[in-house]
Amino acid sequence: MDKSQTAPKRSAYQEDLQSTAGLSEEQISGQYVMENGNRIRVPYRMVREVIFTNVKHTGEFADAEHAARLQYRLMLNDAILKARVFFIRNKIAVIYNPKDATNLKEKIDIEEIKMFLREQGVEIDEGSISDQPYDYYKDLYTYAFMPPAIREHAPYGYTLKEWKRMKPEWNRKSIEYKAKKEAKQEKFRQEYLLEHPELAKELGIEIKDDKKRKKQGADKGFWFHGV
Repeated sequence: MDKSQTAPKRSAYQEDLQSTAGLSEEQISGQYVMENGNRIRVPYRMVREVIFTNVKHTGEFADAEHAARLQYRLMLNDAILKARVFFIRNKIAVIYNPKDATNLKEKIDIEEIKMFLREQGVEIDEGSISDQPYDYYKDLYTYAFMPPAIREHAPYGYTLKEWKRMKPEWNRKSIEYKAKKEAKQEKFRQEYLLEHPELAKELGIEIKDDKKRKKQGADKGFWFHGV
C-alpha cells in the first residue's frame, strides 16, 4: 500500500510553518509589529475593502434569509477576512486579501468576488462599486482589542461612582507593580547571565557585575540557635 495515501492531513499550523520555511529574515519580520514593547504577529497589514451598493434583490439576495446565507458563503473563502450583507440597504461590504498584499495568506481579486456574486444570482451595479485600501492592523485588529470608546463597568461589589473614585489609586498601584515586576525580571536575567557568561557572550549582552551583591552573598552564613 502507498503510505502517502494513509498519511494524516497536516494542520493549518503545520502548513503555516512549511510556507515560512523558505522565507528570508526580512520577510518573516514583516509579519510582526511592536505593541507596547511586545512583538505581535499580525497575519495581515494592508488589505482592501470593496463595497457594492445599489444591489438588486435577486438570487441569493432575494430576501433577508438568502442574504444571511450569502454572507456565510462569502466568509467560507479563506481570502475574505470579513463580509457583511445589508439586505435592507441593498449593500454588500467585503474586506479581502488582494493579490498584491505582502503576506502569506490566501489571496483573491475583486473580479473573482464579482464572479462569485454573479454565480449566486446577485445583480450588482458596476457603476456603484467602491474599492479602496484598508488598514487591517489599525482598523480591524487594534480596534477589536483596543476600541476608542468602551463602556466602563465597575468591579463586582462596587458602584460606578465608587470605582471612579478608586480608579486613580488603582492605576497608580498598577504602574508601581508593573515597574517592580520588570525590575525583578531584569535582576533575575542579570544574575542568570552572570552565572552563564558564555550565554551572555553569545547573545552579545553586557553583564552588570554587582560586586557589592556578590560580597553580601559571600558573607551570608548559617545561624545556629542554642536550645
